[in-house]
Amino acid sequence: YTLGPLVTDVAPGYDHITSAIGAAMIGWFGADMLCYVTRKEHLGLPNAEEVREGVIAYKIAAHAANIARRRPGATERDDALSRARYAFDWNEQFRLALDPARARELHDEALPAEYFKSAEFCAMCGPKFCSMHITREIERSLGLREPQAKPKHEPVGAD
Repeated sequence: YTLGPLVTDVAPGYDHITSAIGAAMIGWFGADMLCYVTRKEHLGLPNAEEVREGVIAYKIAAHAANIARRRPGATERDDALSRARYAFDWNEQFRLALDPARARELHDEALPAEYFKSAEFCAMCGPKFCSMHITREIERSLGLREPQAKPKHEPVGAD
């Protein structure tokens, strides 16, 4: 068991991140129990949201450590989420996420219109620059994939 360790002291207010990096490292080297740190470590007592963020950071760290240790089944969730991401299956991506509510919240904040709930692109690149969307279009043009149903209209901001 260990609290942390912080890998650097230059990030007050971000200790949940610096300690999660350390936690992934010690988990990789065999620590069996990780104890989360919040962003307020050394600054004050955390509120409920800061505790939630710390726990999520440590869930990520523990998962990374399990992958690094090549534990059986450790990559299954990652592989499934990668397949869902390539398929633009947003609901499956949210279901597999370590924090489904936050993933859905951030997606819906960036792409709020109902059209985007099944869009074959994300907010980062849009349809014109999304490598997965472009690959799927090439596959369709070569007859390797079924044609996509055309939307009734292109919403503003879709490109």
